[in-house]
Amino acid sequence: MGLSNRQFDSIMEKYDSIRLENNRKQMARANEVRDKIPGYFELEEELRSLRMQRTHARLNQDISSLTELKTKEELLIDRRNRLLKEAGYPSDYLSPIYQCPKCHDTGFLPESRTKCSCFIAAQTRLLFEQSGIFELIQIQNFDTLSFDYFNDSESVSYSNAINNAKNFIRNFNTDYQNLVFYGNVGTGKTFLSCCIAKELMEMGFSVTYYSADKLFKDLVDLRFGDDKNEYFSFIEDMNQCDLLIIDDLGTEAITERVKADLFTCLNNRDLSGKATLISTNLTLDELNRRYSERIFSRVSSHFTFCKFEGRDIRMLKKFQEKRK
Repeated sequence: MGLSNRQFDSIMEKYDSIRLENNRKQMARANEVRDKIPGYFELEEELRSLRMQRTHARLNQDISSLTELKTKEELLIDRRNRLLKEAGYPSDYLSPIYQCPKCHDTGFLPESRTKCSCFIAAQTRLLFEQSGIFELIQIQNFDTLSFDYFNDSESVSYSNAINNAKNFIRNFNTDYQNLVFYGNVGTGKTFLSCCIAKELMEMGFSVTYYSADKLFKDLVDLRFGDDKNEYFSFIEDMNQCDLLIIDDLGTEAITERVKADLFTCLNNRDLSGKATLISTNLTLDELNRRYSERIFSRVSSHFTFCKFEGRDIRMLKKFQEKRK
């Protein structure tokens, strides 16, 4: 769930950078203390030697030596801390530096090897950034949803669509499901797609958003481009994200290559049990005629259709705003 191999590697590279930077800071502090506090590191060597002796005594179950060595160690630690304090440093100045003390900047809790909260936060941030819909969902989400521009019949229709969307979100982790939002221009299809995307990403799922026109153009450009790794990474992200949103299907220039790419995309995601959400202004008859029986059959048998009815809300809002 959530990350592709490329995305996971991207997060782990950031942890590597954090650890390297913190190690650099720690070495700089050590050099600073070495210059300012003569004898400090000789004291550290004594502590290191005492700890090795304690380990040896513990293995031999030498209780009397353990007690004596522990007392010596405590005295040395107290002396070390006083040296740091007298020089104006906190007692933990040379302790390992961690951005996240829970996982020590590894991303995983040492006891359970489960994801640390900092990794989950980085994952969520990356998923939002790479979704292709980050800016859009800031203004189009359930918190900003309003029925102000709907009449009574439109409100009922959109309420049904919202219920479908919320059921889709609620069951996303347990039920394989796909959606087609279809209907007139400006009836809220993209808005509700954004609502779904934001909720799922906040739950830790990966969402990739493309307008149909951009999706098929990018596929062509990358397929015939020089960087094949970029092309294969694009295909991996498209196939492996938890939810792929194809917005405005029907606005792209239709060719046999586009039809083949659409079928391959839907087929690959279906085989791997990955969800797809398609929005389109086309009617079901237009979908059938435009994309061939083979594609329409796959969509009709694997997708839930949700019809959006009513006026163009975007145009209505613009008209009312101009009148104000």
